[in-house]
Amino acid sequence: MNTLPDLSQLTHEQLLEFTRQLAMQHQSLAQSNQELEKSNQQLDARVQHLEVTNQQLDSKVQHLSILNQKYEHELALFKQHKFGSKNEHLTAKQIHLWDEAVEEDIAAVDLELERLNA
Repeated sequence: MNTLPDLSQLTHEQLLEFTRQLAMQHQSLAQSNQELEKSNQQLDARVQHLEVTNQQLDSKVQHLSILNQKYEHELALFKQHKFGSKNEHLTAKQIHLWDEAVEEDIAAVDLELERLNA
């Protein structure tokens, strides 16, 4: 940083020049300050936008997690029914029809889980 000259030693013209230089520095600093304030406002707006986006993504993740749990539970129930001992109480035709429906449901849930996890 420049040291200030002894103002009492300067001539009138030197004081005027020194004052002009200070005024130009002040104007330049004021302009820089305005630009920085504008940039700061833009950054604040960007931060707010990113916070909103983050909240939306958090909500989406939570929704997909719940949906994933639902499908995993549903898949477990289908598999339990398909491979469980309850099938012994149905007729052979009922078991065959039910197995076909369960296999289709399992395949659909598997595809949905793969899509959600991708």
